Amino acid sequence: MPNPAYDQNDPEARHVLRFAADGAALALDAVRAAVAASPAELCNFQLKAVGELVEGVLRVRQVDEAGALNLCRRLAERPGVLSSKVEHVWGRA
Repeated sequence: MPNPAYDQNDPEARHVLRFAADGAALALDAVRAAVAASPAELCNFQLKAVGELVEGVLRVRQVDEAGALNLCRRLAERPGVLSSKVEHVWGRA
């Protein structure tokens, strides 16, 4: 279901995606491949260790709700990625 708070014309709107992976190298490869196959513009990427796993947070813009979901799906399909979700839309609204 599309998020009514997201305005495609708002250049400040960002989708926030969160994912978990088996290690930093696999997480970096997953982000590189998923973003390269998407029209999304990467605004911010954070990676932190959580035990033996890593948690990644991406903030992207220039995609609508469907584009963010596709990016999330691409991340989830990458080797070593254990979970992926679109967490929320952040922006000026």
